[in-house]
Amino acid sequence: MAYLGEVEAKAFLAEEGLSVNPTFRVDTLDEARERAEVLGYPVVLKVSSPKILHKSDVGGVVLGISHETGLEEAFLSLEKRMRSIDPQASFTIQPQLPPGLELVVGVSTDPSFGRIIMFGLGGIWVEVLRDVSFRLVPIEERDALDMVEELKGKRLLEGFRGIAPLDKEAVVRFLCRVSRLSEARGVREMDLNPVMGYGDRLVVADARLVLEGP
Repeated sequence: MAYLGEVEAKAFLAEEGLSVNPTFRVDTLDEARERAEVLGYPVVLKVSSPKILHKSDVGGVVLGISHETGLEEAFLSLEKRMRSIDPQASFTIQPQLPPGLELVVGVSTDPSFGRIIMFGLGGIWVEVLRDVSFRLVPIEERDALDMVEELKGKRLLEGFRGIAPLDKEAVVRFLCRVSRLSEARGVREMDLNPVMGYGDRLVVADARLVLEGP
């Protein structure tokens, strides 16, 4: 099996036509500064390590860095803390996305049933509410729409607190594309959390994959 961290996973997804928030590996503060100047502030800094799968749980994500001084402080702090966990840890930088509806999409492989696709409310919602639905892969549009309708919090897709309503057809297309590529490209595990929803556009903000094969 091959593990793909965030940078590699997003490149993989972009090749398959999914929208991703561009992410770049930076191993030094100077590299982070240079990349931030190109991307423009605000930016997000994250740890990147196969030993740290749940970055937020260990404080491995710094959001909304709005200037160079903040970037320096965040990078040095993150470097010290994360390399105490994994001395080989590296870091990534990406643009800060605007507020949107946070979704989660995943694929897992059951030894008896094969691939299973999961969809639900992402970010903290998936941790607190566990509001998700499942189907066996492959799925059709009707299956994907049923997954959306099964969510207890589906009304959040209709817009709330200034966040635009989410186009259900865009969600359906996204889920069907994930289903197809998981079979075609031998995806054993996929964790897209969050996927940010903006009207008829979905953008993968964080991702990791495990592919079959050596």
